[in-house]
Amino acid sequence: MEHSPTNSISSRDRWLGAVCYLSIFVLVAMLIKNRSKFLARHCRQGFALLFAEIVGVAFILIIDISLGQLPVLGFILVIALRLVFFLAVLSVSVLGFTKALFGEEWRIPYLDELADRVPVE
Repeated sequence: MEHSPTNSISSRDRWLGAVCYLSIFVLVAMLIKNRSKFLARHCRQGFALLFAEIVGVAFILIIDISLGQLPVLGFILVIALRLVFFLAVLSVSVLGFTKALFGEEWRIPYLDELADRVPVE
């Protein structure tokens, strides 16, 4: 559901929307009263991304505690998982940050249904 940027989105909303993709800083934007629909959408997306980050870190910690104890294979597996997870989260965050900064709406693949359930208005 992408559309071209419009002039009706304020600079404040664009910057706050971009901040939503900086992990825990999504809570700053969620505390703002009288959010526009644009900002509310990016708050939902950022919160869904934060939730995915927390679940992913917990998953990697469980793998590290269990399979990470294997001498060489466990170490390589945990390092590879951390690298892939970090690059995935970084790329989605950068993409969301730039989309919000340019006043565009977008949906994070696989997280859009979760984002729609976040109660931000």
